[in-house]
Amino acid sequence: MTVENYLAEAGAFATLAGLLAGFGLTAVIQFLATENKSKFVSANIIVFSISTTLFTYALIAFILVFAATAELNEVRAELDGLSMSGFLVLVCAIFVFLGGIGLSGWIRSKAAGIVTSIFAVITMCLTASALWSALSLLA
Repeated sequence: MTVENYLAEAGAFATLAGLLAGFGLTAVIQFLATENKSKFVSANIIVFSISTTLFTYALIAFILVFAATAELNEVRAELDGLSMSGFLVLVCAIFVFLGGIGLSGWIRSKAAGIVTSIFAVITMCLTASALWSALSLLA
C-alpha cells in the first residue's frame, strides 16, 4: 500500500471515530441532563459512555498511525498492530453505538423501543454484511 493510500485510510477512520465519539458524548450529556432517572436512561448512559471511550481509543490509535506514517514517509510493519487494534475497536464501538440507538427508544415507550431496536438490529446486520464483503476482498 502506498503512503498516500495509507494516510487516506487512517484519516478516514480517524474522522469517523472522532465524529461518532462526539455524537456518543453528546448523547451521554443529554441523558445526564434529563430529569428522567429510569433504568433505560441509566443503561443508555452506560452504553453511550462505552461507545464513546472505544471511539476515543480508535481515534487516538489512527491519529498516531497517521502521524508516524506521515513523519516517516513510509508504511511500517511495526504499526500494523496498532492499526488493526484501532480498526477492531472502531468496529466494536460502532456496534455498541448502534445498540445504544436501539436502546434509546425504550425511554419513550414500548412501541418506540421495539421500532428502534428492530432498526438497530437491521443496521447491525447490514453493517456486518458490508464489513464481511469488504474484508473478504482483502483476505
